[in-house]
Amino acid sequence: MERRSARSYGLWMGELLPGLHNDITDVPGVLVGHVSLIKGYGPLIPSMGPVRTGITAIRPHPGNIYREPCWAGIHVINGFGKSLGIPYIQETGLLNSPILLTNTLSVYDAAQGMLTYLLQENPEIGHDARTPNLVVFECDDSYLNDIRGRHVKPWDGILALNRVATGPIVQGGVGAGVGMSLFQLKGGIGSASRMVPVNDKEYRVGMLALTNFGQLEDMLINGVPIGLMMKRMNHDEILCQVPGSLILVGVTNAPLSRRQLDMLAARAPLGLGRTGGISRMGSGEFCLMVNNNGLELKNPISDWELDPFFKAVVEITAESIWNSMFYATSMEGRDGHVRKALPIEEVLCWMGLNSP
Repeated sequence: MERRSARSYGLWMGELLPGLHNDITDVPGVLVGHVSLIKGYGPLIPSMGPVRTGITAIRPHPGNIYREPCWAGIHVINGFGKSLGIPYIQETGLLNSPILLTNTLSVYDAAQGMLTYLLQENPEIGHDARTPNLVVFECDDSYLNDIRGRHVKPWDGILALNRVATGPIVQGGVGAGVGMSLFQLKGGIGSASRMVPVNDKEYRVGMLALTNFGQLEDMLINGVPIGLMMKRMNHDEILCQVPGSLILVGVTNAPLSRRQLDMLAARAPLGLGRTGGISRMGSGEFCLMVNNNGLELKNPISDWELDPFFKAVVEITAESIWNSMFYATSMEGRDGHVRKALPIEEVLCWMGLNSP
């Protein structure tokens, strides 16, 4: 059947209204691009494939982010990860590079591509200006992908950055999400957004998730233990979840400080919990929150006005994770390993919903 968002099937995704596309690009200025790498079938031939991987690029605004940095905050949910750029954000609260997502062993190749991109865009780097602090996040796609082959090359990072565009974005098994697994089913890229009214103004908050975590029995959808129900319905042939990761990248156009962005990022685990995620050992899980509205905070928002933003982060974290699975299609990878798509019709039946 057609793959589309969790919300479109009548599932409850929260109280706040989504933006036009219900994805991260509803925040004005945000751009997203993907490069998907899919090649070969059958037994693993090291360095040759099969290849099931890719790269996703996020630009918080269309300008030169090295020269026009953003305030940012980050929360480490579970530190079992190999991402780049976290210490600088923790120290300064600044983001001065685009954001790339890829597989664990391709972090440095992706970073080389972004570095080339930024050096071309900013000839002053390394001469009259300081070097940028690159931000690259990762998840382990080795269950489906020849990860040791490091098939993501620097030029793929450049291509993803050149492909960034406004929404609606493609979700599911695309870009960095090609080879990812969620609750032992097919995961990948998911996204959602919310409109947040505060003081007669309406701000946007968007989230993009790269999902690669969890055991089947953990999975919840709208509070229903769908994962346990699937196991009891003879779906227990779904085996092996390599300890993976969850990467969450959120952007808002609200005038929030670095400290307030840290506070928003710290609410993401509450949304993760709605999906059944428990941050199992070996799963690197991070949430980055960015204010793309400039470093000069005009009419800053009080801490006492943050509750609607907290609610937005919880809702879009959960919805982004669910969307990554609802959009994803089944994928066969190396050595005949298969990640099946979420059986949407069965799930809707178990939840007492009819497929529209």
